[in-house]
Amino acid sequence: MSMDEKYNQLIFAMSQSRETLVKAEKFNLNYEEFENIVKELEYDGLIKRGEWCIGGEYSFNGLTFRGRSFLENNDKKQYKKIDKTEINYNHNVHVGGHNQGNIITGSNNVVNSEFNQKFNNLVDAIDKSNMENKDIIINELNNKKSNFKLLKEYVLGILSKGVDKGVSSSIGDILGSLG
Repeated sequence: MSMDEKYNQLIFAMSQSRETLVKAEKFNLNYEEFENIVKELEYDGLIKRGEWCIGGEYSFNGLTFRGRSFLENNDKKQYKKIDKTEINYNHNVHVGGHNQGNIITGSNNVVNSEFNQKFNNLVDAIDKSNMENKDIIINELNNKKSNFKLLKEYVLGILSKGVDKGVSSSIGDILGSLG
């Protein structure tokens, strides 16, 4: 059974129970799963914050308005894909998902997800082109990605060599985002 199914079953069962002290075993969960789901229910605002007892029981204090609405509307908890954030020694930051905002790191580099998309489009266009030394060019682009000034100079150098329409279009996009 998946975690979201356990989440949905637990809130429904807790709301139907007449007991205020709830044990993990009653819901066929191990203690760690039970604790995590209960904390998530509290965090989501579906149940009133309860107390954990020494014996591992949870003192259930009832549903919140949001919790009653959740059950009445047959809502289901849907766990979203966890986005990965990578930070390396250059203070580059990559945020997965659909983030359209800017991130400012300690070295004042601004990494914009729109820029990353345009950069990836440029790399793909070069990879699909019939340019000579495209592996070297892609490697150099990746090395210069964190330094916008060097990247801009390198991209202009590529453009001056004469490239096909797809690559020149992608270069125009990336230059527009570099300012």
